[in-house]
Amino acid sequence: MKTSNGVKKKYKAIVIGCGWIGAEEKDYPKTIQPATHAGAYKSHPRIELAGLVDVNPRKLSTAQKFFPGTPSFNSAKEMFKKIKPDIVSIATPTNSHSQLVQLAAQFKTKAIICEKPISNSLKEAKKMIKACQNNKSLLFINHQRRFDPLMQEWRNKVKNGLIGNILQASCYYYNGLLNNGTHCIDLLRFFLGEISWVQATTNSKTSISKNDKNVDALIGFKNNARVTIQSLSKNYGFLNFYFYGTKGRITLKNLGYEVEYKKLIKNKYYKNRYQLSKSIKQEGRPRSFMKPMVNHIISCLEGKKRPVSRGIDGLAVLKILAALRKSAENKGAIIKI
Repeated sequence: MKTSNGVKKKYKAIVIGCGWIGAEEKDYPKTIQPATHAGAYKSHPRIELAGLVDVNPRKLSTAQKFFPGTPSFNSAKEMFKKIKPDIVSIATPTNSHSQLVQLAAQFKTKAIICEKPISNSLKEAKKMIKACQNNKSLLFINHQRRFDPLMQEWRNKVKNGLIGNILQASCYYYNGLLNNGTHCIDLLRFFLGEISWVQATTNSKTSISKNDKNVDALIGFKNNARVTIQSLSKNYGFLNFYFYGTKGRITLKNLGYEVEYKKLIKNKYYKNRYQLSKSIKQEGRPRSFMKPMVNHIISCLEGKKRPVSRGIDGLAVLKILAALRKSAENKGAIIKI
């Protein structure tokens, strides 16, 4: 979008929540920066980082050191009274998402990017979606890998039959079902479509939080693919996916930074048997997932793209997470979605 004099419009962005993912850019390696909402906005030529908000004075003070000169507020409502942002990031604890998203929608914010999971409850998530619809605000959920061009490219290859019909898949996550497990479920939906049922058990050996226990599970998809998800301890920092189809396998490795493809070929030792090729096609490297998020938001605001990670996608993931927890609480009962 350009102004009347032909210059591309700049958008005002605000970050509410200045913790780890909101504004603490120093905690991330240079290879993946910008890695925070504030860092992504500050580094983008078409964004003005117009304000930082946090109720915690210490976090706000730290954020000001990383982003000097940026106006700061300890109240989101007070910020909205003084600034009319085009884009607002909600990077606060999950229990505050609903209230803050509804507030941003009330002030007619054009685009709202909310951290995952969308909410702690399905009821509150639905309120968020409705508020944004009523106020014509675009609601995005920051399942980061959906915005990444490489992930989108390989997802399309899978959808177009590169590895044939998906038979089985497996994936690994760490540090809580509601924390990193939500990325796992969302990316499975992104690649494989809708889920029909789940069956889960709690894994006490890998869980580190009583409020967000890890589960191991079997998941059935509407396309008849079956997927296992397995949890690892926090120190692993491991998020890998293995998709097996009738024509080959792709692997999303190293937190999703790398993609590996192997074709299914005839086994030279056994007649009518097949194996994965020794030759590997591999793409990807460590990079910022936040930068393409901002690019995508701008494209959606200007009508060039449709949102790939909407509020309703966040709600769908939350339903799956709730079903997994319910199954685990009921000794591995199959829960239909």
